[in-house]
Amino acid sequence: MLKKAWRYCRHPYCLQPLLIGIGVGVYFYLLIERYHPAAVLLACPFGGSLQDVVDWVLAVLTYGNMYRFFGWLILFALMVIFWLFFFAQFVLPVRGLEDRWLVFARLLRYAVGRHGPATFIQDGQLIQGKSESRRKGPGVMVLDTASAAVLFTEGGYTRAVGPGVVFTRRGEQAHKTTVLDLRLRKKFLGPKAEEDPFAPQGPEEPDEAYEERQRRRWETSAKTRDGTEVVVRMMAVFYLDDHPDGLSEEAYESGKFQTRFKGHAEAAWRAVTHQPLDAEKTLQVGRTDEALLEWGWLPIRLAVDLWREYLQRFRLNDLFLPLEGDQTALAIILQAIRERLTQPYYREMGNDGVWTGAELPSREYALLQERGIRVSSVSILSVVLPEEVEQALVHKWTANWLVHARREREIAEHRRMLARKRGAEVADILWGRLMTQRVCSDAESRRLSRAQCLERTLYHLRRAIQSDPALYAAHKHELAALEMMWAWARNRAVAEASSEERGQ
Repeated sequence: MLKKAWRYCRHPYCLQPLLIGIGVGVYFYLLIERYHPAAVLLACPFGGSLQDVVDWVLAVLTYGNMYRFFGWLILFALMVIFWLFFFAQFVLPVRGLEDRWLVFARLLRYAVGRHGPATFIQDGQLIQGKSESRRKGPGVMVLDTASAAVLFTEGGYTRAVGPGVVFTRRGEQAHKTTVLDLRLRKKFLGPKAEEDPFAPQGPEEPDEAYEERQRRRWETSAKTRDGTEVVVRMMAVFYLDDHPDGLSEEAYESGKFQTRFKGHAEAAWRAVTHQPLDAEKTLQVGRTDEALLEWGWLPIRLAVDLWREYLQRFRLNDLFLPLEGDQTALAIILQAIRERLTQPYYREMGNDGVWTGAELPSREYALLQERGIRVSSVSILSVVLPEEVEQALVHKWTANWLVHARREREIAEHRRMLARKRGAEVADILWGRLMTQRVCSDAESRRLSRAQCLERTLYHLRRAIQSDPALYAAHKHELAALEMMWAWARNRAVAEASSEERGQ
């Protein structure tokens, strides 16, 4: 009996009211002892028989100072309520009279043990005591700037909430499968760095490690058009969409999260409510598959499915050789995957790996939008081939490297000759324009004789070579001959000018 009573008194719903009752009882005792003349009787009213207790109650109720007693009692209650309301303003970071009143109401419920769960969510992780999840009254939830959550009751999901202070209704709570991280997320699939998925099981490798390595191999394993297996390590970067498609301007403004991270209330709602299975029941049966428990499992798996789809349209040699616009097949595949995951429409590719020019709606993008996810980028970190295939490729490239080198040299030489020819043509045009401007720019040049025009042309040509270091370095050996020609032309022009003067 005593053990049951002790267990009852220790219960959270009874402990706090019991302590408050003891405190009020002590207050009554001190107050009545101060104003009642029968202090000895009141000090120990239950020390006698049942008749003594009845006499004590009647004496208290018929005493003349009872009004003063109840006055003090009411004043005490009002002071407790006032100071509780005053300190409630500093408990949580809230703004507005309505939120302050809700904080005060939660504190009153806490004082009598009828409060709901008090929950804190940090970096997408739910933090609360074991007993908090069993409380069904109105509670409070605090989310940091990198967290969001979807609340639910026994009847289903109710609403999506973002960073800040949230006052939950009766029976409303969150689960670790309904909280979301608003930061940029990264997911990897495929073998680890510097890991050979095709290697046989080593003598010191446990069976569990070998099976795990093979599991990572089959996660991204795909085959080319000629039947060669290729394994890649793939990474997808995504986040909770901050502007989901299909929202009106009013719905977008009302659901925005006040945080420097991504995210929107509608995107959080889509991410949780579109989970493939009941995550809570999955936890109860003991399964821990990531695809069943986390909202961010979809983007990387869609990327891997597209990788398998596009790889079978190319041969192995095409993966590392330039095909279209100096792009390899690997780069073309990666570009196609990004289009399918990040754009509502994508370019269609034929079975031969060539763009058809048609645009189709992206089903993968629509699936991500249904779950409130937006993909930022997709990358292929490494490509792993079977050892025999890799050796055959290296041998083939080694045997043909001289042919490729000579072909590249011929192409480079041809491009150099074309560039040299175009440069010479441009130089001739510019040089002709320069000489024309210097020799024949004024009206006097139109009246010159042929000898005078030649002398003037050679003079400006000599000056141009002497003033330009590049021209001087290229034609310094011809400068002496040019000066002799200029001197001869000058003497010829002087002679012509003298003969014209004598003729006049």
